[in-house]
Amino acid sequence: MRECGHGRNRMSVKCMPSVGASSATASEGGTAQGRYCEWVRPCHRECESIFSCEGSMEIPLKYKQLWNNWDVRVLILLSLSIQIILIFLGRMRRNSTSRWIQIVVWASYLFADWVADFVLGQLSSSMDDSSSSNVVLAFWAPFLILHLGGPDTITAYSTEDNELWARHLLGLGYELFISFYVLFRSLPNTRLLVPTLLIFLVAIIKYVERSYSLYKASVKGIQSSVSSSHITLSTKDLNALVQAFWLYSVIKPYFVDVFPILPQYDESKNIVTEMSIEDVLMVLRKDLSYAYDEFYTKAIVNHSIPGYVLRVICSTCILLAFSLFILEPKDDFNNLDVAITYVLLTTSICLDFMATIMLILSDRMIVSLLNVKKLRYWSVLLAEYIMRIKNTCHKRSYWSIKLPQLNILINCLSISSPNKTLRQSMMSWVAKKLSFVQETKLYMFWALTKQETYTLQTMQPIQATQEVLEIIVAHLKRRMNYPVEELNKPAGSLALQQVRNIDVDWAVVPFVQLFERLSFDQQVLIWHITTELCFHWNPVSLQPLSPHRIEMKVEENIFEGVKRKSSKMEACKYLSNYMMHMVMIRSEMMSTMGGLSYMLFRETIEEMVEFIRESCDGHQLLKPNEKVDEVCMKMIATPIEFNDLTASLFGTARVLARLMLILREEERWQVITTAWVELLQKGAKDSKANIHMKQLSRGDELLTFMWLCNKHLMLDDMHVRGIHDMAGLHEKAKHLISEIELHLQDHTFN
Repeated sequence: MRECGHGRNRMSVKCMPSVGASSATASEGGTAQGRYCEWVRPCHRECESIFSCEGSMEIPLKYKQLWNNWDVRVLILLSLSIQIILIFLGRMRRNSTSRWIQIVVWASYLFADWVADFVLGQLSSSMDDSSSSNVVLAFWAPFLILHLGGPDTITAYSTEDNELWARHLLGLGYELFISFYVLFRSLPNTRLLVPTLLIFLVAIIKYVERSYSLYKASVKGIQSSVSSSHITLSTKDLNALVQAFWLYSVIKPYFVDVFPILPQYDESKNIVTEMSIEDVLMVLRKDLSYAYDEFYTKAIVNHSIPGYVLRVICSTCILLAFSLFILEPKDDFNNLDVAITYVLLTTSICLDFMATIMLILSDRMIVSLLNVKKLRYWSVLLAEYIMRIKNTCHKRSYWSIKLPQLNILINCLSISSPNKTLRQSMMSWVAKKLSFVQETKLYMFWALTKQETYTLQTMQPIQATQEVLEIIVAHLKRRMNYPVEELNKPAGSLALQQVRNIDVDWAVVPFVQLFERLSFDQQVLIWHITTELCFHWNPVSLQPLSPHRIEMKVEENIFEGVKRKSSKMEACKYLSNYMMHMVMIRSEMMSTMGGLSYMLFRETIEEMVEFIRESCDGHQLLKPNEKVDEVCMKMIATPIEFNDLTASLFGTARVLARLMLILREEERWQVITTAWVELLQKGAKDSKANIHMKQLSRGDELLTFMWLCNKHLMLDDMHVRGIHDMAGLHEKAKHLISEIELHLQDHTFN
């Protein structure tokens, strides 16, 4: 009796001789029985192929065999491919904000360790005592540990990875145990033992280098290096690279909230102050590159005497292993395994050669050579030769900065426009997803009835031009001479107070007092709307702010209908959209958008949308970007109700825009530019150091650039300025203590 099937649907088949068959001969009976069961066997085989005893679908045997033959080979090549991706894209991500590059690097970084660990486990189970390929499989094991060591261009994807350096180092024990187990299973065959041990040595060195780099980039590691380091570099007669590295070494403690050494900090501030604006920009870009290399690569290990020695040892061992494998007879080896081994060795040599070239052509190598005391003449010649090669090969790009953009007016026009067709909506959705458009939603949580939800979307980032950065640095250098109480005033108030226009003197003080009652993000929204209205303003006659004044006359363009857009106008617009993006999308960097601000922002957008819907026809808003000028002119020209202006950020911004339009164009954009630089400087001042450490791994960020510039110019360290007055305060405290002691003694005697 045989049973086939699954579960309750079982079928019993009894195999018996056919009618008329002779039972005298067993062989004949068996043959007849076999013929009788022919109709049963196909059914039985079909049942077994479809169902397993557990009731799940069973993988065909040919696919199982294919996976058993190719799993280790495919996965080890995959691990090698991931290393190639990381060594190239890991270097590119510091100069690129492309979301595609970030996604590929993030996925490769995660899969690198997973794939290597999995292949090690597969190697241990693939060893066959009767196979001659055991020695080749054992030779592959150290390559996986080498891959776990990672390339020099990326050791961590984020700052949290640096804090896990102990866990990473502990993982070396597990990987070594599995690898040595695989090697032990290949014995007593010792044909590839020497090259295997050589690659093991290289793999262990690379793994330990990565773990040590993670430790040195952790908060504890940086704090220990700062507290124990004594910077001895002289700032005299040094080139720009060495000077920039020295300035970074002084400022580096700020990344972990440690105060730098005060005498060196004062000296670095004086050096930066005396630099030209172009030199300051170059120093800031180099500092950001140095910081990225130290926090996310092996630079701190590679650019040291032990690092140079280990580099020579590793390169020599890889070349020796390759030579020994070539000389070894391979007649009894699998040809595919031999080819894969050649690929592993050749690629390892190429990657090591590329890493060595990157090491030699790096700025830190030039800094190291210029600070060699022995063989000073030859080291300087070598540094100059390297610089000549770098200048010939390519133009160095230290750190580029892009400005993410979020425009409130464009979003309000999009919200106000009629619904698009299904095809337009789908095309728009696909385009936004491919370009990684960010979104934020504003809800009405406190309303009893259902309210409209507003979705704000970002625009494509803008490359920060040299002119925009020069405007920022120039304003910051001027602010160095301001007293402390002036720096604490609201953004734009100093610029407004410097206006010498008799028509607006009466309005300056109320605006300054109003800004003092508003939070940082509310000030950003008001100046953002004001900047947008002034940017899209055309020369027309407007009613003044005050009802008792006559109609003002504004300047006319030389050519009718042509609107001038100066560099300051463009810079203000880019900074305005950037700060709105930071407030709405990246509020965690400045701790904004909470509580009352959220409600006021929602009401402001609702008020703007209602204004646009009432003042413009629906069919005119199908292309919002083409209607910005018209909407802005209506916002400026429409009379403003002064009933409860302080509760309306939109109304306040319209009043401020009219105030700006009374000024001459040059003076107007000088005030607005100053306001945006002050807002940017204040946002950077209130941000935390660990935020900027994390931001270095995501690409460029203007706020991090501004934060570093503040530290160099000592603009946001009021306590540092106070330290210079501590000596007099200390003497006063000592005198006060002496007087108290005398008073207590007199009181005791009396």
